[in-house]
Amino acid sequence: MADKYKVIVNELELELKRMRSEGKTKLPSEMDLCSAFSCSRQTVRAALDVLLAKGLIVKRAGSGSYIADDVFANRTVYFLTEDTDRYETPALISGIRSELEPLGYDLRVFPTQGSYNEERNILLNVMEERPVAVIIEPFRDLIPDPNDRLIEEIMSYGIPVIYCNSAHTVSGANYAVPDFRKAGKLLTEELIGNGKTNIACIFQADSSSGTERYQGYIDALADSGITFDETRCLLINYQDKKDFISGDSKHISRFVSEKLKDCDSVICQDGMTAHQLISLLHRNGISVPDDITVACFDNGFYSSRSGEEMVTLGLNSDLIARSVSGLVRSSAEGKRPKNIVMNF
Repeated sequence: MADKYKVIVNELELELKRMRSEGKTKLPSEMDLCSAFSCSRQTVRAALDVLLAKGLIVKRAGSGSYIADDVFANRTVYFLTEDTDRYETPALISGIRSELEPLGYDLRVFPTQGSYNEERNILLNVMEERPVAVIIEPFRDLIPDPNDRLIEEIMSYGIPVIYCNSAHTVSGANYAVPDFRKAGKLLTEELIGNGKTNIACIFQADSSSGTERYQGYIDALADSGITFDETRCLLINYQDKKDFISGDSKHISRFVSEKLKDCDSVICQDGMTAHQLISLLHRNGISVPDDITVACFDNGFYSSRSGEEMVTLGLNSDLIARSVSGLVRSSAEGKRPKNIVMNF
């Protein structure tokens, strides 16, 4: 019975959401549930007791089980992201909000500031408020997140979690993510097509977006018959990138002075990194784009600034917003949505 009743609990949680979206409140009888799940009445009652303990249903003597009045009434969607002012984020927030608000959802955005402690505080609020869904855009996703267990607990209460721009999720969560590896390949191929052969790169190694783009870079070089040179590759972590963007350029300054002199191009993790790199190159007497071409993955503010000629590749933020919003809507309605990988 142990495994069976847990399966029934999961199925009924989805069914409750579907019922609520259709305006229904009364669950099938215990006998009907026994028939539907091909199990004993004892197993069905064990599953209903779990739903009762979670506050998802109420039992009325002589009438049966009903969805609790306040369950799924909350139409708030939480969005956890590193920084609400980060160059691409405002457009993403606006896009998600414009998709969800006409459907009656209220998007609330919470910056984590790249802090696991702050992320935890926000997730604890989720436990109290019980929003209809949670969107998480991790600031790094290739090292263990100490809040994963808390996220799993949130999901155990029937609150769907959707990861944005990352396929590295806790078990059972959905995700919408660009094909970062293909992006890395395409951008490198564009430089090669423009006659560049000594291509350097700066990628964030504790983020799947960085490692996948790096793999695409390697793929493109191999396909073009260009020998890979690891000395032209700088792999940084999240803190390195924050320090560089804030003006502390010691780590990357050494790379520029020692390695970029013989390179004709460099691919950066994102537009902010590219913007800072261009300033650093100018201070080192290296002209962009005359001496070296700077490329990045971005379609935001930094990649379009006048006077900074970058080669850029980015997905339209509206596409990401539609994909994430679609997962939120489907999950909130009790459906089992498929994960989304967006093509360039």
